[in-house]
Amino acid sequence: MFGILFVMAILLYRNDFYRSSATVAEAHFGTLVTLAAIGYGCAVLVIPPATRRLSKRACIALLLVASAVVTGTLGETFDQIAYLAWGFLIYLASQGVAICATTILQEEVDDAYRGRLFSFYDVMSNIPLAVGALLSAAFMPLDGRSSAIVGVVAAGYAVFAGGYWLLSRQPPAPEEPSASPSRAAQASSS
Repeated sequence: MFGILFVMAILLYRNDFYRSSATVAEAHFGTLVTLAAIGYGCAVLVIPPATRRLSKRACIALLLVASAVVTGTLGETFDQIAYLAWGFLIYLASQGVAICATTILQEEVDDAYRGRLFSFYDVMSNIPLAVGALLSAAFMPLDGRSSAIVGVVAAGYAVFAGGYWLLSRQPPAPEEPSASPSRAAQASSS
């Protein structure tokens, strides 16, 4: 979803908002990137206090719902000011999800596997971004203006939020007891 929105924003700034001047488009897109980076950084200030009141899984689901709402409301305006707010909020939500997911991995994965899992997690979070951007090039209008695409992305965030919430509430699989060699030896000697 995020990769699609990134391509859309680039095309909107270059081919819709500022058709006549690439230099002006780049400067104004730079403002969007700056506000997005501020949103990204603000997640560090907002998410830790939020996870003291809510579980990390609930925060992830709420951030995905917020992304759906923000994309559906601000994205449909195709207004530059709305897109500045959208960039800030989407990056805040995106980084908030990453903070929660990373913390869950640190808390629940054994030290022996953590490094490999983080490498896998990093790749698996970047591949969808690149694939979304690449696939959107096939159907994105040249000016980036598409209410249908914004609606699909907003619905996608909502579906991911619901799916994540349902799947994350599943109880963990019971662990099978493992007999240690010393216990097996004790049992046989009794």
